[in-house]
Amino acid sequence: MIEAGRELIYLSEEDLRACKMTMKTCIDLMEELFLKKAAGLTVNPEKQGLFPRPGAWIQAMTGEICPDGGLGVKWLSCGPENRSYGLPRFTGLVVLNDLRTGAPLCVMNASYVTGLRTGAVSGLALRHLARKESRTVGVLGCGLEGRTNLEAALCELPEIREVYAWAPREASVTEYAAEMSRRFPGITVTACRSAEEAVCGADVLLASSPITSGDEFRIIEPSWCREGLTAVPVNRDMHFRREALGAFDRTYVDDARTFAARQAKGELAGLASYEELASVIAGKAAGRQDAKERVLVLTEGLAIEDVACAKWFYENAAAEGIGRVLPL
Repeated sequence: MIEAGRELIYLSEEDLRACKMTMKTCIDLMEELFLKKAAGLTVNPEKQGLFPRPGAWIQAMTGEICPDGGLGVKWLSCGPENRSYGLPRFTGLVVLNDLRTGAPLCVMNASYVTGLRTGAVSGLALRHLARKESRTVGVLGCGLEGRTNLEAALCELPEIREVYAWAPREASVTEYAAEMSRRFPGITVTACRSAEEAVCGADVLLASSPITSGDEFRIIEPSWCREGLTAVPVNRDMHFRREALGAFDRTYVDDARTFAARQAKGELAGLASYEELASVIAGKAAGRQDAKERVLVLTEGLAIEDVACAKWFYENAAAEGIGRVLPL
């Protein structure tokens, strides 16, 4: 380990990949985290953001896992025009701090951590709330999180055989279908021409298109949601027409305080009641009750998820000599 307060470890995306965290490991890590959340052992303040131009934002997300699960911050930016620069839409850093001194221990690539933990939380929700016999997946949004969400779904639901993918850009759907078919040869991935085609036949729905301020992506109608559907959008309710939220028999969220604050601002219209995912995992709230129920899990992403992953990467990197040690 490094000498806290005098040096830190820097981990690039290549370094993080070298640590070889599997999706199954990350899902298990998120389950441990959500059990701590249910026990009141986490601190997850509201996100703080800057919005320098339309569609662009930079957020600071701080979190602590008590008593010794780590604390830190993620500084993440979204640049809608980044594709034209040859850059990813999301870029940033995660900083893990020493509990004793407060000094930074490790700084790492945020995009990789975000993609992995976002998929893992979706996988965790499916572990506890999806029908185990689910065979079809609808994917809306074919970027990084569209990839990690599918990986997590396949990890938790081994009966999946068909994937129907859609995104606003036809080229990204075609690329996604080809890549996922190569990566997971046991499934058939279809590039759909419409969102309706991707959703209507799905037992599981994964949605990850960027959150926007308008309603252009609110396209899912109540009639698209078949019996037994488990929908796990990582972009809140962005894809759902407001009346479609009422089509679900049970709704869960990753953080009730965050969603209550959004409702107080007039957002999430149509969302009547919900339970926390952590409460289901801890056995404090009821989960799916039968195979016909339509279940919705709305997640926004929590800093404690990044902190949990950052601590795992830091400890494994330090043990294996991965990354660069830099002086403070």
